[in-house]
Amino acid sequence: MQRKFFLLVFAVTMIPFTGIFAQTASMNNTENAEPEVLDINGENWTFYLDKENKVYYIDFETISVNLSDIQVKNENGDIVLQDKLWDLPVNAIYELDMSKWSPGKYMVELRTYTSVIKKDFNLAD
Repeated sequence: MQRKFFLLVFAVTMIPFTGIFAQTASMNNTENAEPEVLDINGENWTFYLDKENKVYYIDFETISVNLSDIQVKNENGDIVLQDKLWDLPVNAIYELDMSKWSPGKYMVELRTYTSVIKKDFNLAD
């Protein structure tokens, strides 16, 4: 009986501390860390530019990480598009409508919770 009581008291007092330590460790790992830049030039990435309709397609199913958001920057570094991705299905195909954008160089940044995936492209007339 005393052994069961001791285990119960021990469990009740230690369980809240494990959650605190886990959250602290998690915050220390991500708070001060610079996001890692991943290479997307491999064969497993799907980026397709429909030049006629000025639509850029990104196939999330070929990306092996969970995405949090997307940013598209122009050649001056100005953000021309920003959108949350965390609630989209992993097999979605994301469409960037660029019909109102001016010609030039752009960079797509797909942000995960720990890294950034970058892809450059040119938008012609």
